[in-house]
Amino acid sequence: MEVINVGREAMRSGEARDVAGDDAIQHALLGHAHRNSLATMAVQASAAVGICLVAQPSERPFHLGWLAVVLTLLATRLAVDRLLGLALKGGFWADRLPWLSRGHSLGLILSAGLWAALACLRIPVDSPNTRYTLIIILSAMAGGAVGVLSPLKWTGRVYVTLILLPASVILILDHAADATLGVLGVVFWIVMLVGHRNNHRLLVDALRLRDENRDLLEDLERHSQDVVRLNHHLEDRVRARTEDLERLSEDAQVANRAKSQFLATVSHELRTPLNAILGEGQLLARESLTPPQQERLGVITTASRVMRQLIDDVLDISQIEAGGLHLRPNVFSLETLAREIRELYQPLARDNGLTLTLSLAPNLAMYRRGDEDRLRQVVGNLVSNALKFTLIGGVTVKIGGDDEQLKISVIDTGVGVDAKDHETIFHRFVQVDSSSTRRAGGVGLGLAICRELTAQMGGVLTMTSARGIGARFDFTAPLPSVVCSEVQTGEAPAQAGGGAPASLLVVDDNPVNRRILAALVEPFGVECGFAATGKEAVEAWRRQPWGAIFMDVHMPEMDGVEATRSIRAQESAKGLTRTPIIAVTASVLNHEVKSYRDAGMDDILPKPIEAAALADMLSRYAAAA
Repeated sequence: MEVINVGREAMRSGEARDVAGDDAIQHALLGHAHRNSLATMAVQASAAVGICLVAQPSERPFHLGWLAVVLTLLATRLAVDRLLGLALKGGFWADRLPWLSRGHSLGLILSAGLWAALACLRIPVDSPNTRYTLIIILSAMAGGAVGVLSPLKWTGRVYVTLILLPASVILILDHAADATLGVLGVVFWIVMLVGHRNNHRLLVDALRLRDENRDLLEDLERHSQDVVRLNHHLEDRVRARTEDLERLSEDAQVANRAKSQFLATVSHELRTPLNAILGEGQLLARESLTPPQQERLGVITTASRVMRQLIDDVLDISQIEAGGLHLRPNVFSLETLAREIRELYQPLARDNGLTLTLSLAPNLAMYRRGDEDRLRQVVGNLVSNALKFTLIGGVTVKIGGDDEQLKISVIDTGVGVDAKDHETIFHRFVQVDSSSTRRAGGVGLGLAICRELTAQMGGVLTMTSARGIGARFDFTAPLPSVVCSEVQTGEAPAQAGGGAPASLLVVDDNPVNRRILAALVEPFGVECGFAATGKEAVEAWRRQPWGAIFMDVHMPEMDGVEATRSIRAQESAKGLTRTPIIAVTASVLNHEVKSYRDAGMDDILPKPIEAAALADMLSRYAAAA
């Protein structure tokens, strides 16, 4: 019973709010009607005077009498309207508002009735000029009433009906010649009624929205003080937090600069001893060694290359996180890419008792535009990963596609990957088997870097695999084919296909690096000169011309970048032939490489130096020598 009573009270409360809302809207509508009434009366007075002036002399006595009645009614309406205005403001006349409202509506209807009477009495007998003038005035008054009387729902409709309908009926019944005009008048009457209804609804909806907005504003006003207090509190907290964030931002910038410097230093310091290890290993490989010695040398070389790849991966992932890894598109050969992949990984596959097969699709366009180094890195990582996790069988690399897209598939017969781990293996620092008993090593960066690089190329890298049946990695990217003319005039220097510069200036402050580099170029018949600082390099360049200069970067007195700037400035000032300068350095971060090129260096040969990369570089600049 209590629940029922509570429900009834709620219903009564809701009904009371609805009634109060309806009363407020009616009051607002009446206010709109009051504001429009003076203009309505002025129009009616002007129209009444105008019809009297147009009337013929014989018609004028009747029209003047009718005008007197109209003006008398308008005067009465004016008085009622003034009282209505006072009642709407409250005070003494507020209690008489209902009666004044009815008087206001009655005045409008009586005025319309006088015009209806004039139409019924005079249209049949007046001259055509007077009759048509009356029809025009009635149409105009009805059109204006649709908007002006929209606050008054029924009064407006009655007003429009009395203004239009009697005149239209008279034209249809008594004037055969004007029957069409009468029919149009009836149609116009219907249109005006529909327009008045729509205007009334729009006005009511607008008033309701106004009231709702007012209620919202009142609610906002009630809570304004709380908001002000909260704002003051939040401002204090934001101010304190901003100060903390500024301090944290400064600390982060300092830490980021320290990180970049640390990475640059670590990269340089790790690559420098690796250059000695890998260089000496490559020199030893040229000598006659016993099978056990060759096996030990192979272990040293493989371990060095693994260490170098690990350094490259850490640097790459750091640059990717910082948004500093950028592609350098160039024209390259797919045949060269396939040959290099085969030469690099065939020994590893053979040592593990596996096969490595590379195939190029028939009729495939061989020359492409893209970042060859990054593509080689992606394919190399996939092949290395496949060999690492394959115990029996081998790895197959299929290179295909069309003139716009390049597709490379790496397929192995290894252990495979469960479906639940297909996305996990592309995450950074994640391995499917991270236990201490896992068979394959690594830090879990290779595949993550492959997917990041593929995305930068605008391509996709997907995997299909299941446990125990091997894995297939499909790389697809927009690497378009190019015509032969582009190959000849590409951005990269064209490879000469063999040979080397006749003379080479080796600049490095480390005597071991100088000795290794000289020994590595010895089979090419290159005459070497040496300098231990940038200053010595500039002096050596001044003394005699060189086919090319291999310039270290970090050196005492004058570094390699400053030495290059000095040489380029003197070449420009004296009009001398440009000497190729190649940066041979262990500092190969993106911003560092850019600074070398900005200084005037032509190319970069990263440490540790691979004999194949060295031979390619010498061949590339043989023509310039």
